[in-house]
Amino acid sequence: MESPDTPTRKLAAIMFTDIAGYTKLSSTDDTKAAKLLNTQRDLLKPIVEKYGGSWLKEIGDGLLITFKGATSALECAIEIQKTTKDIDDLNLRIGIHQGEIIEQKGDVIGDDVNVASRIEPFSAIGGIAVSDKVQRDISSNPKFTTKYIGKPQLKGVQQKVEVYCITSHGLPETKLSDVSAKLEKKTSWFRYAVSAVAVVALLTYYFIPKEKEVPSIGILMMENLGIEDDNFWSRGITEDLIIKVAGAGLIRVAPMKEILEIDVQKSFEEIAKKLRVKYLLTSSMHKKEEGFDLRCQLIEAESGVSTYAKKWSESIDNSPTIVGNLANDILKTLKVSSKQDITEATTTNTEAYEFYLKAKYKNEKHENMEDTEIARGLLRKAIELDDNLLAAKNYLGYIYYQTGDYDKGMEIYTSALKQAEELGDKYGIGNSLNGIGIIHKNRGDYDKALDYYERSFAIKEEIGDKRGIGASLNNIGNIHKNRGDYDKALDYYERSFAIKEEIGDKRGIGFSLNNIGNIYEVRGDLDKALDYFKRSLAIREEIGDKRGIGASLNNIGIVYRNKGDYDKAIDYYGRSLKIYEELDNKLGMGTSLLRIGWIYYLMGELTKAIEYYDKELSVRKELKDENRIANIYNNYGLVYLQQNDFNKALENLEKSATMQVELDSSIALETASHLFLSKKILGKEYNNEEIYPLIKEGEEIEYYINYALFKLLENTSYLETAYNQIQEKADAMEDELRIKFLNYPISKAIVEEWEKNN
Repeated sequence: MESPDTPTRKLAAIMFTDIAGYTKLSSTDDTKAAKLLNTQRDLLKPIVEKYGGSWLKEIGDGLLITFKGATSALECAIEIQKTTKDIDDLNLRIGIHQGEIIEQKGDVIGDDVNVASRIEPFSAIGGIAVSDKVQRDISSNPKFTTKYIGKPQLKGVQQKVEVYCITSHGLPETKLSDVSAKLEKKTSWFRYAVSAVAVVALLTYYFIPKEKEVPSIGILMMENLGIEDDNFWSRGITEDLIIKVAGAGLIRVAPMKEILEIDVQKSFEEIAKKLRVKYLLTSSMHKKEEGFDLRCQLIEAESGVSTYAKKWSESIDNSPTIVGNLANDILKTLKVSSKQDITEATTTNTEAYEFYLKAKYKNEKHENMEDTEIARGLLRKAIELDDNLLAAKNYLGYIYYQTGDYDKGMEIYTSALKQAEELGDKYGIGNSLNGIGIIHKNRGDYDKALDYYERSFAIKEEIGDKRGIGASLNNIGNIHKNRGDYDKALDYYERSFAIKEEIGDKRGIGFSLNNIGNIYEVRGDLDKALDYFKRSLAIREEIGDKRGIGASLNNIGIVYRNKGDYDKAIDYYGRSLKIYEELDNKLGMGTSLLRIGWIYYLMGELTKAIEYYDKELSVRKELKDENRIANIYNNYGLVYLQQNDFNKALENLEKSATMQVELDSSIALETASHLFLSKKILGKEYNNEEIYPLIKEGEEIEYYINYALFKLLENTSYLETAYNQIQEKADAMEDELRIKFLNYPISKAIVEEWEKNN
């Protein structure tokens, strides 16, 4: 059994109290001073016990008390100050810190105990001072508000500490003029001006105008203090606030996706670092029958200083105005100008607004088509109540597009656009145009998509929506890429990249670098493509964008495959596979498995190729992706054909061909050529005439398909083409890779066949 004298470590909230003026009192009336200590003990001990505190020791007129958590310590301190407020001479200062303590023989020691003792002097008489650790713990609790005091001088203490005072519950704020303890002084820069050169350098730094920093903010999820059924309010207000602030002008706002991934238990500094922002907005709401009780605080995360705070009530009739007014306050505080009327509400109809937020919440949380139908029904109710609620109309169009009903989506977007133009609603016009553009793009009508994207871009520029401008430029770039106009695509991607750099959107920067890399890759400039993909990967790793990391790794793998460096290609594909497995991203897993299997096929490592195709088949069946499943059976057929297992090759290629017909698509030339070749070898019937239309339709026929056509049709022109393709690929490779490539089974067979025929 462990001895009671054995030191034990644990986390605790540590409270120190002190009676202001006690020394003077004891020097003039020691009897009264002694009675005051008894009064303190009698009054405070029951309160400490009530909140689960441990009364460790009395140090003169002061007390050392510990608690299991910061909230119980603070609630206890508040009750102590209320109880002693009217007791003559019992004028208490209280300081609270949280950290690790070492318990031994009924006493506690440790660095954090020393910190707590140094914080207490920063309390006002009748007030409470807390460390930044406590402040972070209570920041999401609307009962408590704080004010930043500064960084105290703490001799002999290793950690950095900041001090706040509690300003709620009628407690007095700390006045630094009344505090004997000292804060850290800001070092004068002249102290370092030890030479004329240093002075010039510092003057240059401080007085030459610098590029203005773009404000950045993370709008954290509004905390719902009411019933669970009201979660749609907090979620909807948060999301609309993010969209409203992000589209206002030159400001970077962490997207909702990143906000949902945040661990709210982390410190403000850690959260801000994760979101790559300088400011955080915390907020809460309590929905009552007649309206809302709301609270928010805008915090400079590194220092913990509150730059804006508001506690107010709003009637239910004013609910649509909450987002606009709060967005306006944020932008004013951060000194961000906007061309838009930020306070303008989406609707004046409270009931319509409620249905709109409920619909968005239902759709975002949907688990099946029934949930989607409910969301549509809620949006229709919102529109019936306010036909001018364009946000609801555009969102309804988005839901139809999302489920593949392009006709209905187009009908709704077109109607919303006409109405937005009649109302002069620029924001609504931009969103409707963008929605129509997306549907045209998905239908393959690139000319119309481009027209609508360009019109949406013009609106975004007019209203100064930097985030929207960047997105529109990217959309336009995608159209030019799909049309094969790579110069124009590159121009738009680079302009989108510039916007994202301007607002400091690292996630967007990573995306743009990846898009630019894609253009260089399709152009055949593999070195530039590799550079952009690796820059994209570095940014995505820096910000922890795992989905993006997986995409960049895959793209780097493609470049190495095209360079003929199959070992590096497999390495990067394998790393992307691990990322997708961590994310349980089945689509990404399937792509990586396919690419690894294909490289092993080209290298002639056929057992490994089958192993990865087996894994891919399992994933594709889970996704019910019939197109990709048909492709896997094709790939099995190619492997078995190379293994000279012609029956298995035929079985899998026939299965692939049958599936392709059932999916209403023409049989791929790759499948048909290898299927007929298997039949030829096995002496089964086939019709060569069926292959010629497929050859005619084929745009770029790969070398391994040309080789199969040569063996099937016994036409040496296909062999010559395959041989030239092999030589062209080999010539672009470094010596070591060229030798490897020419010795892989298919490449080697083509070269040997060519040399034999010539």
